[in-house]
Amino acid sequence: MKKTRFFYGKNFWLLVLLGWLLLLNAAAELNLGEGGHIEDKQESRQENAADEMSVSESEMPSMEAGTPSGERETLSASAATSAEDEMLSAEKQASRQQDTDGVENGEEALESKFENPDIRVLLMDSDYKTYYHPSVTVTANGKTMTFDGNSPELSDGSLVLDGKEDGIQVSSIKRMENPPIYKGTLEIRKTTSGLLLINALPLETYLEAVVPSEMPASYEMEALKAQAVCARTYARKQMEEGSLEAEYGADVDDSVNYQVYGNFYPKEQSSQAVKETAGQVLRQNGELINAYYFSTSAGATSTDEIWGADEAAPYLKSVSCSFDAEEPWSRWSVEIPWSAVNDRTGILEGCSGELLSLQIVKKNQSGAVTGLLVTTEGGSCQLSQEYEIRQLLSPQGCMITEMDGTETKGGTLLPSAYFTLDVEPGSCFTVTGSGYGHGVGMSQTAANEMAKEGYAWEEILNYFFQNIQIGI
Repeated sequence: MKKTRFFYGKNFWLLVLLGWLLLLNAAAELNLGEGGHIEDKQESRQENAADEMSVSESEMPSMEAGTPSGERETLSASAATSAEDEMLSAEKQASRQQDTDGVENGEEALESKFENPDIRVLLMDSDYKTYYHPSVTVTANGKTMTFDGNSPELSDGSLVLDGKEDGIQVSSIKRMENPPIYKGTLEIRKTTSGLLLINALPLETYLEAVVPSEMPASYEMEALKAQAVCARTYARKQMEEGSLEAEYGADVDDSVNYQVYGNFYPKEQSSQAVKETAGQVLRQNGELINAYYFSTSAGATSTDEIWGADEAAPYLKSVSCSFDAEEPWSRWSVEIPWSAVNDRTGILEGCSGELLSLQIVKKNQSGAVTGLLVTTEGGSCQLSQEYEIRQLLSPQGCMITEMDGTETKGGTLLPSAYFTLDVEPGSCFTVTGSGYGHGVGMSQTAANEMAKEGYAWEEILNYFFQNIQIGI
């Protein structure tokens, strides 16, 4: 009996021990199973966080746009670990919230690292002939209004409209895409000559409407980035110089006098180029440069001497440019009636009476005509600036034949100052030329071809502008 009790007693404790072992084993299996699921969930959340970070980075200025690598790493680390927040204790969650606040503050600091001041743009009429408008019709916040010099809303001299999210439509102005829509505010100012329209908006928003108006949005991304940096630098330089400030209270106008703005609506590709180069400008020795650009080269770029500068700016050297040699505008020809040029010579100082001859007497290093001798019955004069030479030989009303045989109606300016003359006295001038535009700075078509060949936007800019620094 004693042995039997010992046997049963021993079995009892063995059974208890066995039960505990079974329970511990089940618990271990359960823990292992739950642990595996947690890891799967963490991996899944981390993948989602990485996807979210990719989207976030595409919306932010790239590192090329001046984002320091340290800040970029901080943002990446925060996004990658945010998936663990559910698993943290309340204390750890509070700590992580402080980290998140720090990231948000970092993003705000990132945005404030480059200047994005408001730029004031003077809007010209539909033909780009005057700043003054007899009346203006606008639609803002769902309401259409027409103003003229007698409108009571202008009794104090001016009225400022806020376009808010949808912008302000100005249907009294015609552009390539109608009606033009302007972000920011629109000031309508009454003067004795008519109404002035001044659009004030953030510089970076302005650039989104400049880039597609100055360069086709279908161009390569690196070319569009180079264009965005040129346009930003040029705008900032004009804001510094304030040539329109005293008389009109504006920084630039919306025409080729400065930069074409709002002729085309912002496009996704060009807006991306603006965002990815946010704040980036070109400087030499700390000073903003005049980042000129033009359509197509004549085989070499020119300098600002074609506008009468005594000495070329140090960043504007003539450089060989064969990248755009196959572009249609790289070669062209046009016949201009003798009578058309004769009518224009009468207003030139020193010239009067009938036109007797035109003669090219000087070209600059790159081949642009910088001396055109005009001889008339009453005297002679010499034109030396690119603009006045192209204006005298305006092909308006004539057909220009491009290199590929395309015929294009001529405008108020000769396509470029790179040309030769074949004169038939009393009949016509046959002008054979190269390139399109003034030829100073960056060739846009060449930039596009360079981008196709793999050049980055910084390399493109360093090719056309000499000894410059790129940064915020």
